[in-house]
Amino acid sequence: MLICPLCERVYPPETHTRCPEDGALLYVLGTEGPAKRPLGVGDSIAGKYELIEELTGRGGAGRTFRAMQTALQREVELRVLPDNSITKPSDHARFQREVATWGRLRSDYIVRLYDSGFTENNAPYMALEFVRGGSLGQQLAQLGPLPLATGRVVAEHTLMALQAAHQANVLHRDLTPEALVMDVRADGRPTVRLTGFGLAKHMGDDDDDPTAITMTGQVIGNPAYMAPETIMMGVLEPRTDLYGLAVTLYELLTGRRPFVENSLAQMLAAHVQGQPDPIRMHRPDIDPPLEHLIDTLLRKSPDERFADAGVALAALRQDLSAWPEPPRAVPQVVGGSGVLGTQAMPALRRPRRRSSRLRQVGVALAGLAAALAVGVLAGWIILKLRS
Repeated sequence: MLICPLCERVYPPETHTRCPEDGALLYVLGTEGPAKRPLGVGDSIAGKYELIEELTGRGGAGRTFRAMQTALQREVELRVLPDNSITKPSDHARFQREVATWGRLRSDYIVRLYDSGFTENNAPYMALEFVRGGSLGQQLAQLGPLPLATGRVVAEHTLMALQAAHQANVLHRDLTPEALVMDVRADGRPTVRLTGFGLAKHMGDDDDDPTAITMTGQVIGNPAYMAPETIMMGVLEPRTDLYGLAVTLYELLTGRRPFVENSLAQMLAAHVQGQPDPIRMHRPDIDPPLEHLIDTLLRKSPDERFADAGVALAALRQDLSAWPEPPRAVPQVVGGSGVLGTQAMPALRRPRRRSSRLRQVGVALAGLAAALAVGVLAGWIILKLRS
């Protein structure tokens, strides 16, 4: 716990640096040994980094700082995990494995990992390439949905980042708007960089390898961006990263996720069974290649998505003149629930086949089984998040 020496108020660990009431520096309240002062601006880390300012909205566990690597006079982003992240030898192996996975990646569209190690209090840290632009999650919260031209840049650059990662046999596993940061090239052109490889997995790892799990011990990845096959069967492959990209692009361009539900169980079930509103309903100005990219990558079956990031990138770069005029989408009230959906113009709809009673029963049973499985998984995730 953290305690204020002036007012003696107590706060949970890793929540504040100074007391919100009187501004005094907080100290760690412990029962053994001298109290440890939390990290703050001006502190030195491992004799190599001087902390300049704390950064917010960067995602992940622990705290993030802009720091100066004193020997090279180079600014870095320093991510310091909680002191209790490393408690036994397997934790060390896990941390070393994760930084090695990130460190092997080389791409102009991936934030580089420079260094890693441990603070004087045995807290693990990672020193990353410093990118000033902030995350796209922050930009979305502050400015709203991205302009369409920016959305195309995000899609193209992220696909190139994923292509490089997958070619190195690395899965990201946690692609969200917070994992994408804006940068500016020397010529002034904007660039999107992929970061947040703290949950990355090398595709050669065995599932039961104890050093292949996340260093935080929490649920691997954000459930709001998980592919259906990951939710139902734990499948992890390049096309699960592409599904996360589709959810991210949908959110960045519309200001909402494709599935907005009231509970974790409902959200997971929607990823497995639900159909999102066509993105054109919320973003009528979207161009056909970008629309096709998002729609294809959001499909439930991995086999119906693009095979890899390179194929998806080629589809995105198709000439607009090769695309027919897209169908107009009009609001439609589904049943009596008042939920808005979309309906293509009648002339463009495909005729439906009548299903037999046996087929209907089979579909219903399959849906019930999927719902039960999702409910069990949701309960497990909630327990993990609370533990």
